[in-house]
Amino acid sequence: MLLAVIGAILAFAVRANTSVVSLPTVGIILMIAGGALIWHGRRGTRHQRVITREERAGGSTGPSSTVRQTIEDRDID
Repeated sequence: MLLAVIGAILAFAVRANTSVVSLPTVGIILMIAGGALIWHGRRGTRHQRVITREERAGGSTGPSSTVRQTIEDRDID
């Protein structure tokens, strides 16, 4: 977020003239980079686990059924 804020300041608030670099252009590049970092950080990392187990009703002699469970984790740093 800091990159986006600094980029906005350079693009819209600073009126200094330099012959080496265009500050509004640098500001726009920093705003785009900051926005991309914010977007990437909000996505997080997703993990998906599938657990399959067989259960028997009535002990070991009863009919069996397969249970499938999907667990989805999302890491947000």
